[in-house]
Amino acid sequence: MTGFATVESSDTLILYSNVPPAKLFINGVEAAFTPLFQEVNWKLRLNESKLDPFSNIEIILKNNEKVFAYPVGILEDERYSYSKPLGYKIDENGTHFKLWAPGPGEISIEVFSPNDLKKPVYTLPTFLQPNGLRIAKLEKSLAGYAYRFKIERYGETLYTVDPYAPFSMVNGEYSYIYNLDEATPENWISDKGPVLKDAVDAIVYELHIKDFSSSWTAGSEFPGKYRAFYEESYSPPLNINTCLSHLVELGITHVHLLPVHDFNSVDEEDPYQYNWGYDPALFFVPEGSYATSPCDPVNRVLEFRRLVQKLHQNNLGVVLDVVFNHTYGEDTPFQKLVPYYYYRLTPEGAFSNGSGCGNELATERPMVRHYIINALKHWVENYHVDGFRFDLMALLGKEMMLIIEKELKRIKKDILLYGEPWAAAQTIMRDTPIIKGEQKGTGIAVFNDEIRNALKGYPDDGTRGFVSGEFTKRTEVMKGIVAEIEFSEELSGFASEPSEVVNYVSAHDNLTLIDKFHKSCPDEKFENKAKMAALALAIVLTSQGIPFLHAGSEMLRTKLLEENSYKSGTLINEINYNQKYIYTDFYNYIRGLIELRKKERLFRLKSSEEIRKKLKFLPTRSSAVIAFILHDEEKEIFVAHNASKKPQKVLLDSDASWEILVTDCKINWQGFGKVSRVIPVEAISTTIAIKRAGGK
Repeated sequence: MTGFATVESSDTLILYSNVPPAKLFINGVEAAFTPLFQEVNWKLRLNESKLDPFSNIEIILKNNEKVFAYPVGILEDERYSYSKPLGYKIDENGTHFKLWAPGPGEISIEVFSPNDLKKPVYTLPTFLQPNGLRIAKLEKSLAGYAYRFKIERYGETLYTVDPYAPFSMVNGEYSYIYNLDEATPENWISDKGPVLKDAVDAIVYELHIKDFSSSWTAGSEFPGKYRAFYEESYSPPLNINTCLSHLVELGITHVHLLPVHDFNSVDEEDPYQYNWGYDPALFFVPEGSYATSPCDPVNRVLEFRRLVQKLHQNNLGVVLDVVFNHTYGEDTPFQKLVPYYYYRLTPEGAFSNGSGCGNELATERPMVRHYIINALKHWVENYHVDGFRFDLMALLGKEMMLIIEKELKRIKKDILLYGEPWAAAQTIMRDTPIIKGEQKGTGIAVFNDEIRNALKGYPDDGTRGFVSGEFTKRTEVMKGIVAEIEFSEELSGFASEPSEVVNYVSAHDNLTLIDKFHKSCPDEKFENKAKMAALALAIVLTSQGIPFLHAGSEMLRTKLLEENSYKSGTLINEINYNQKYIYTDFYNYIRGLIELRKKERLFRLKSSEEIRKKLKFLPTRSSAVIAFILHDEEKEIFVAHNASKKPQKVLLDSDASWEILVTDCKINWQGFGKVSRVIPVEAISTTIAIKRAGGK
């Protein structure tokens, strides 16, 4: 049993111990209390004395063990919140520090020369304010110095960095003081991302910084680094576009980067270590292992800003994958500065583990929200990012996500927000988790794992989906095609509008798309597996909602059947651009579908009303075929997906002439010829035909 207590109100503590309490002391004075055992913990109600967040509270148990109390629930009182920015500020009067850290004990700031991190140059006391703010000042600019907090509490001395600092030394061991405005590339002030008129206009491409350029086939001078995104040119072994040139050629609109906020599982000085980055440490600081000079605290900031600027110059938006549901362990600035406040606790006093990673951030608490909102604003205002993907978003809670949406859209009206509408394990969160359906009526989208599973089967096992022969999944695929809206009595999903749904068939998690078919269809010939992958991506790209592509899926990327490659290194994870050359026809087909989606607004209908009005499913003779027509006053677009191994035909009730643009995993902008009445659909493929107004 964990031995500690939390102050929940002015007269109540919770003691996490199996052993009964014997005595309680507040600042050395014994206080009378009434204990109540609550199955796994003790509630201690004070008889007369009053508690505040700043008192030293000791509880003596009946076995003579001493337990200390820390303010937690009591800090939800608005008297103990702070709404303005925290961290350091440099101005003409010197360097100012603000830290929110209510609780007993003393906190000082140790300031170091970056060349000597053992002996502080200055030690600044902090002065505690009634709301828990601690402030310090030195009448001198400390730009170029490192610092950390020294915490002395209950006879223990702890050290930690500043969770609000935008710069840090290598591996996050010290914070660093510098003016953000001085770490900017040329013309940074005028940098802007592309305007996103509606979320459904986005085509999102999920990418890891190292995967992007680590392979020798990329021809990058800076493999695995931020700089690979803005090199002047690449030197791949084959005559193909790679890295940034590849992204531009492919035609996607937004690059979704796996976590780039500082994470804790790699040594930033070791270029061979690898991790996806879902183990966050410092949420205001770019990860140093992707910088060319990880020991230079300014370098990573400057290089990541250049990355964003370069993508913007190529009309590509930047979405950051952010992890606010947990931290990497509990040895964090949060836990050291305000113990147990930032985390959800079970009744036993353990850290709630809905993340599956050991803990959860308590996003229902005011100053946790303050931290998250300010971190997100930091990336929008100081890095000009265009959107966020929220890892395990259910754990953030609906109320938190609505606040995020409101606050960020004040800064950037067209910001793209989406996330995972699930947790990894059971949680004790108080707020309503934002699961599928809870996003209705918000400006937040959720991943549609239902179309993913319906298309290919469950991600890592041998089950099959619609494109691999399980035609009973047809209805679920049709729900995804109409973006899970209430389309009809049979087709009614979890969304109210198409902008609330992210359709996808593969992502960084789990087997890659082609690897899934290797596992679920081991005896199938490769040509058919490739056609299954093409069909799955075609369905995603012709469905309503927001399409999402896993990097490399357009060139049949494999991870050699590795289903959880979060630390498997670049050999498994890197994008092999030679596959783009090997599977040229496949790549050109997916590229063409992206171009078609961008060209034809009927694939990007803006409302559920429009979808019900402009999309009509057609009857088919086979359960392996899904066919529909999109129409407006200018044209009609016929789409048919055939998952069977035999060619099929779709009958139309009109003699009008249709021009076939897409057939048998090929696209021809001049058309493959005209048909009427009967439209053929080749085996395991998509057919798309267009009829202009008046039948032309």
